[in-house]
Amino acid sequence: MAPRLHGRMTEASQTALAVHVTGARRVFGDRVVLDGLDLTVAPGEFVALLGHSGSGKSTLLRALAGLDGEVEGRVLVAPARSVVFQNPRLLPWRRVLANVVLGLSGDRARTHGLRALEEVGLADHVRAWPATLSGGEAQRVALARALVREPDLLLLDEPFGALDALTRLKMYALLDALWRRHRPAVVHVTHDVDEALLLADRVVVLAGGRLVLDEVVDLARPRSRTNVSATPLRAVLLAALGVDERVGDVGSAR
Repeated sequence: MAPRLHGRMTEASQTALAVHVTGARRVFGDRVVLDGLDLTVAPGEFVALLGHSGSGKSTLLRALAGLDGEVEGRVLVAPARSVVFQNPRLLPWRRVLANVVLGLSGDRARTHGLRALEEVGLADHVRAWPATLSGGEAQRVALARALVREPDLLLLDEPFGALDALTRLKMYALLDALWRRHRPAVVHVTHDVDEALLLADRVVVLAGGRLVLDEVVDLARPRSRTNVSATPLRAVLLAALGVDERVGDVGSAR
């Protein structure tokens, strides 16, 4: 059995990377979810992780976040990490600012929290209760809570999956702006190929517990759905996921 090695990136040979995973393996009962997976992410790099439901995307993200101590192999990550989940996970009994600075203390925390809320467009929601927020507003609070900790590595687990299409487009633009401003490394789990192409420097596809495709997104920023839908890389990613977009051909569905 491979050793279980987790921790911050303290070795001199690893300081140039935000993520360095070697031989990651995770088994649930008799089901192998991660099977010797390798992944590296450079500082400031935005990596989108695609795969079918149950392919191990969230399992890998939990390992990077330090939330799963049962992953075998070598999992080294940058010193400061923040996670944003699909559910904003706001505490309903705390107001918005208190949710953003949760676990932090002092006047500096409040100042940084106020600045983070301004960055996500919610400066006027400081004293609002979570129950009064829309889905997009709640997710912006979750982003502010993640960024106020000044992470070297931002982990996103389908943060826009529960939002409507128009709100998602606004969130893509916001996330891109925040990433450009703060430049954390990002690992972004998504089911949406277009979302990955709109946001990422690199897209990797997970299947069978391993990365089966790793492609650089060579598109100028800012991007639009028009130019990402026209790139040949989109067809490559869909093929790797076993998706055929033709309508009306029953035999094409796999």
